[in-house]
Amino acid sequence: MLSKLIPEKKIENLGKKGIPYGISEEGSLVERASWRTFKPVTDYTKCIKCGMCWLHCPDAAYTVGKDGFPECDSKTCKGCLICVGVCPVKCIKAEQERGVAKK
Repeated sequence: MLSKLIPEKKIENLGKKGIPYGISEEGSLVERASWRTFKPVTDYTKCIKCGMCWLHCPDAAYTVGKDGFPECDSKTCKGCLICVGVCPVKCIKAEQERGVAKK
């Protein structure tokens, strides 16, 4: 269907698992970590390996490591912190990277 609207040869998947990425004027991928304010930080001593963070991440930033723990790719993560809200044991916390937090 989409190929009828856009010529098929011009459709490119530039994202991880179909998630679009920004392209700079030089043609390189823009890392989302360059503009986010908060990042998720996992306390693996509390993690129960439920996979809820992986399942709910809208950017597919989480992968499951060989040990079964979820790992967040900081280059893909935009800092939406959905993972913090869905974690049943609250082992993921928001850590400020830049800027000033306001309430």
